Amino acid sequence: MDDVEKLYNEGKLLARAMDLPANLPREDYYDCTVWADEFLRMMNNKYSSVSSTLIIPGVAVSLYKSIGFLVNSDLADCFHISKSDSGSCGNILDGDFKANKADFKSISELANYIKNNKVREMNEVNFNANIDSVVGLFFQKCKNLRYQNDCLIGIYVIKKCLELLTNIDFPVYMYDRVNGSIKKVEITKDYEEQINESLDIHNIFCWPEDYSEPLIEDISNINTKTM
Repeated sequence: MDDVEKLYNEGKLLARAMDLPANLPREDYYDCTVWADEFLRMMNNKYSSVSSTLIIPGVAVSLYKSIGFLVNSDLADCFHISKSDSGSCGNILDGDFKANKADFKSISELANYIKNNKVREMNEVNFNANIDSVVGLFFQKCKNLRYQNDCLIGIYVIKKCLELLTNIDFPVYMYDRVNGSIKKVEITKDYEEQINESLDIHNIFCWPEDYSEPLIEDISNINTKTM
C-alpha cells in the first residue's frame, strides 16, 4: 500500500474531476490548456474555490467526470464541505463565491457520514491549494473497455504535459467506483513506449493564460522525472 492508497483508506483523498484533453488530429496535437492553467495557478498560489469530491473505500461514490487528479485533503484548505452538489460558483479571492449552506465543518465528518450511510451520491468539497497537495492522477474503471482505454490514454497525455510544465512525474491510479477502490497503474518505460507507438497524435499543445506563446512538444521527447 503506497501513500496515496493510505490517504484513501483514511478518508482524506479528494478527486478533482477534469475533462479529457481535446483531441485535434488535423493539427496533430492534444490540447491540454485547461489542465495547464489549473496547475500553473496552483504553482503561483492562485488556485482557489475549486470543486472536488471526497472518495471513500468500500463506497461507490460518484464522480462528475472520468479523469482528474487526486488531492491530499490535509494539505488543502477545505473551506466548504457538502454532502451533495452544493451548486457552488465564483471565487472567494474575488469575493463572489456562492454555494448552498455547508453540511459539515471538517473532512472527517463528511467521511464518517459517507462510510456510515454508504452514500453513493457525489459530494462537493470546495478547496484552495498549491501544487504540493496534488498526490496523483486518476481515470475511472468502466464497463466499456474502449472508453476506459481512451481515458487511460488521456491521463497519460496529461501526465506528460504536467511533466513538461512542473518537472513532476505524477503517479496514475484507476478508480473503481463500483467496488470503491483505487489501484496504482505502473507506467514503466516499456509501457510508455507501447503507448507512444499506439498514438495517432504525437504532440502536446497548451497555451496558458500567462504565456506569450504556446508550448508544443512531441510526447515521446518529454523525459520522465521523479516526484
